[in-house]
Amino acid sequence: MIHTYLQTGVRMDNSWLYWPAFRKNAWMRLFCFPYAGGSPTMFRSWLNRLPESIEIVAVRLPGRDARIKEPAFSEWSALLNAMELALAPYFDNRFAFFGHSLGASLAYELAQRLHNQEKIPLTQLLISGCQCPHLRRRKPPMHHLPRQEFLERLREMNGTPSEVLKDKVLMALLEPTLRADIKLAETWEGTTRQPLNVPITAFSGLMDDVAPPPDMQDWKRYTNAEFSFYTLPGNHFFVHTSEEMLLRTISSICSSI
Repeated sequence: MIHTYLQTGVRMDNSWLYWPAFRKNAWMRLFCFPYAGGSPTMFRSWLNRLPESIEIVAVRLPGRDARIKEPAFSEWSALLNAMELALAPYFDNRFAFFGHSLGASLAYELAQRLHNQEKIPLTQLLISGCQCPHLRRRKPPMHHLPRQEFLERLREMNGTPSEVLKDKVLMALLEPTLRADIKLAETWEGTTRQPLNVPITAFSGLMDDVAPPPDMQDWKRYTNAEFSFYTLPGNHFFVHTSEEMLLRTISSICSSI
């Protein structure tokens, strides 16, 4: 296979994007979308486990990290419009999307928007820990709950460190973003829609009670291309506990494109 290396003149100061490192020999960009409340820096550790041919570009939404003072989006249409506009200049060579939980729904919705555009070199959609939009959510909504109940549900999910939950000052800063993100996740719904002409690979944690393996297999209905499915040890946050296994699989998939 003949590979074309990525353009080196692309701007790297876009507030929507976090670049852990510039890779001059990369021929593919892997856009990574974090879960609700997540920072793009969660993908920094991926550098050591993915080959130099893959450039990691993590998506940074408003309301966190270097954009902590910006209000988080809580409505789908406004977020997708802004995100598509910000990321479009970086679709100049072959690329893939990876998203976990809310990040997977963002990746899918953006892929749908690109579906009818010609010459967009999206080569793979990697969906992790996220139910299809046509399925009923397994957990009752929580984005509207009073503060103590909301924090308790966060504690039950095991996705927010206990020291963060105990820090009242920090939680006062993070809570609006967490609520906005979770609202997006809980209000995302729809039908199967037109299947994509892009291969989809789905990942599920064996003990995930948010997006369990049987539900994740339904993603095969969302593509006209190849569908692959992998289960890994762990609960909903297996992206951390089974990171090495996950990245071995992603590396194999991206290297074979």
